[in-house]
Amino acid sequence: MTHPAYNDFAQVSSCDLADALPLHQFMHYSIHPLWPNMPRIAGRAFTAQCGQGDNLMLHAAIYAAQPGDIIVVQADDQYAVSGGNVCAIAKSRGIVAFVIDGVIRDIDEVVDIAFPVHALGTCPKPGAKKVYIPLNQPVVCGRVNVHTGDIIVADNDGVAVIPKNQAQEALAIAIQRRDTDAQQTLVQWQRKHEQNVKSILFKLGQ
Repeated sequence: MTHPAYNDFAQVSSCDLADALPLHQFMHYSIHPLWPNMPRIAGRAFTAQCGQGDNLMLHAAIYAAQPGDIIVVQADDQYAVSGGNVCAIAKSRGIVAFVIDGVIRDIDEVVDIAFPVHALGTCPKPGAKKVYIPLNQPVVCGRVNVHTGDIIVADNDGVAVIPKNQAQEALAIAIQRRDTDAQQTLVQWQRKHEQNVKSILFKLGQ
């Protein structure tokens, strides 16, 4: 469930945001939805970094994050940082989703409770709980620098990271793109598209 403060961001897709953000604000495609037909999610990033072979800080983050947050995690991809119970607790506390540069386990349980997770994949082996790294520090997830307070919009096309100081501007551009596309029929779009392609080819001497 999207927090009311982020409802507007949930109304635009990652593709709509392509006009508003440079490529380096979109996570690498290896970070993907872990179950089919996952709904679009939007929320405030709450960052956590897990040590090598460790999951302590994600487990700490589910109690420190606020309702409406999306926990964004930099982790080792050899060990699961979360299972079904951790996802269930996160959901019960109003956390919107996990976005993890790493892996989780208990995917069937996660699907059953419909908790959104974008990550690299799954692994049965859990990490340890030995390494403390402060929460809310900048992390790298999907090759993108993410800070607590940035806005995350994630759907089946990808994960957009909107720096908090650019959020309203990016949202306005994305809404304009969405509405412009919605006002055109496919026939109208095709007519403009064909003219544009032919014009480019002509300029290229083709």
